[in-house]
Amino acid sequence: MRASRPQKIAAAFVAVAMGAIGFLPLFGGPGYEHALATGLLVPSAAAIGVALDGVRDRKRSPLAAVFGGAVFGGVLALVSLATALLHGLRVGVCDLPGGVATFALTGGLGSVAGGVWGAIAGESAAGRRNPRLAAVLVALAGPLATIALGVWRFYATPIVFAFDPFVGYFSGTLYDTVIDAGTPLFTYRAGTLAAIGAVMLGASVLVRDGARLRVARARPADRARAVAALVLTIGAFGVAGSGHALGHWQSSESIAEALGGARDGARCQVKFPLGMRDDEVDLLVKDCEDDLASVEAALGGRGPAKVTAFFFRDAGEKKRLMGAADTYIAKPWRKEVYLQVHAYPHPVLAHELAHVVAGSFAPGPFHVAGEWGGAWPNPGLIEGIAVAAAPDDDDLTDAQWARAMMDRGILPEIRAVFGIGFLGASAAKSYTVAGAFVSWMLSTYGKDAVRAWYGGASIESATKATWGELDAAFRKELATYTLSPEAGAVAEAKFGRPGLFGRRCPHVVDAIRREADGCREQGQYDKALATYARALDRDPHDLPSRLAQAGTELRFRDAETGRAALEAIAADATLPRTTRDRAEDTLADVDYLDGRFEEAASRYEKIAARVLDEDFARNLLVKAAGARDPAAQVAVKALLLGERKRPSDPFVGAEELGAWSAATHDPLADYLLGKNLAQRGFFGRAAKHLDRALDAGLGLPATAREALRQRVVCACAMGDLPALARARAAVTDPEGAFKGTAGGRRAQTLAQASRCGPR
Repeated sequence: MRASRPQKIAAAFVAVAMGAIGFLPLFGGPGYEHALATGLLVPSAAAIGVALDGVRDRKRSPLAAVFGGAVFGGVLALVSLATALLHGLRVGVCDLPGGVATFALTGGLGSVAGGVWGAIAGESAAGRRNPRLAAVLVALAGPLATIALGVWRFYATPIVFAFDPFVGYFSGTLYDTVIDAGTPLFTYRAGTLAAIGAVMLGASVLVRDGARLRVARARPADRARAVAALVLTIGAFGVAGSGHALGHWQSSESIAEALGGARDGARCQVKFPLGMRDDEVDLLVKDCEDDLASVEAALGGRGPAKVTAFFFRDAGEKKRLMGAADTYIAKPWRKEVYLQVHAYPHPVLAHELAHVVAGSFAPGPFHVAGEWGGAWPNPGLIEGIAVAAAPDDDDLTDAQWARAMMDRGILPEIRAVFGIGFLGASAAKSYTVAGAFVSWMLSTYGKDAVRAWYGGASIESATKATWGELDAAFRKELATYTLSPEAGAVAEAKFGRPGLFGRRCPHVVDAIRREADGCREQGQYDKALATYARALDRDPHDLPSRLAQAGTELRFRDAETGRAALEAIAADATLPRTTRDRAEDTLADVDYLDGRFEEAASRYEKIAARVLDEDFARNLLVKAAGARDPAAQVAVKALLLGERKRPSDPFVGAEELGAWSAATHDPLADYLLGKNLAQRGFFGRAAKHLDRALDAGLGLPATAREALRQRVVCACAMGDLPALARARAAVTDPEGAFKGTAGGRRAQTLAQASRCGPR
């Protein structure tokens, strides 16, 4: 088949466009991003080239036109794939078999479908007043219509993903790095192949009669092909009609049916998975009601009269039903949030509800901040206002972290954070800086100014100041904060990591590491080590894989090799401080397990003295105390470490912890019992142990602070207002456990008390 001029132009366009796109981070080499770009561009190019050729050449049979269109679409797909392979030679290929398979099932087959659609477009344009223009418009109408359908489903339903005949699959989330469409992609593409086959078989029984098409004389072979075309058509429509059952799309109704449970509060309607206890559901509703009121107070604006919160069993169910696995999602225009079930209080619910509340004073169809009524979103402002309205329980406040970044020279220009630069940095860095700046705006210019900015006013009109002036004033405010010497190094380790677009093979590496983690959890240690090695082959700088590989080797296989690898990590000054601390922690764990208690305790205390992560530091100090106390050694080991050749077991840990508490009445044992009971929802039992621990006096201030935090949680869950008042007084005591702390954890504990206390 000789290519026509329109087809040559289409091929040149694909080569140039996909070649240029390949220079973007993550788009070089076969993979999800390249396949997505192919699905967006190449099917349209194929459709236009084939349609124009069909207008020009009216002598070919309908079957030859459709078959030729499919072949041309396949050729353009190969051109696109060739550009990816060439870029792969430049930047390296992350996963050639997986990348090619993904390409074939998405943009590759979509390009073939584009060529087939082009044949239909060319046929429909023939005989029009301006057939070439009509051919181009009809050719583009197909891909654009299916994209419009995907956008409509994103808007009209909870889903964020999309299956498309030309694009293939769009995951819908940026921060879920493991992208796997799973079985639904295969069933969807079965429908695509059925549709292509139906068109080809249908074309085979048509003949040209002048300018028109008619059915050929009904010979037995023609009748058989017509029946086959009808069967494939029914199959294609059957796949399309069963999309919600096959996982190609969902609706609020189908998701609610899959979850099975629903309960209404005053303003929160909660959808939850069947199997949850009534008291757990009551806490979900209470959590939602309390958080909704809290973020409204923080932003000074009232949200919707009713909000729907979908809670999924786990990340896998959430991925299957609405598309986002590890990413929490809110859709302000639908007044809905989508999260996994979590122990009370939910750590992210308030953040997602803040998006919905902020949407109440944002214009446009999506009710988010941005240009053109939110059609071009401002992710920095969208996330910044949610972080400011619902700060997390980090050890430092967002402003303190921003000061630490400023000291290390990694604080970006503030204006860039509220533009495309938000997506260029790591999520932790972008969210923290945006939240710190919006919090400063709230305290400096007031809630009205922030709501006006979010609602579409320029920041200059809302504040009567330029970006440069605001940046300078914000940095001046940050300079007033006093931080520990360790804060800068921790900030550099925490926020200096590259974002998604700065990493090497993030989708492949994270998927392999997740597989390795699963092998380790199942006790398949040899397979886990080999799988971590695969991840490191793709990205030798993937520190989580490096740490996990060395730790697995040390605990469960070759102790000498694992110790050497961890000591090399701990001694490497070029690595982030946090990574080196984790290596030291694992070495100390093995010292503990092997009976070298003093060496273990010294290591733990050395690390704890320099870390800012209070949860990590507290865990270190508890292990150090256990190592030095013969009465506590067995219980702490069972609860937190396990055995030399097996991980910890909660049942054994609880048994040993109970024995330690009964024998010694040690307040540390009561604290550990109370904390673990609270995390499992036994708030009444937990409160008794926490009260005993606090009354007896916990020698470690970090454990006293956590005991108070958990006591607030228990009081909130039980509606125990006197206990809540006592805990709040202890938190605010200037000589109490929170004396001299940075403020982040203290502020979050008081915020939790305020949310569930009298309003």
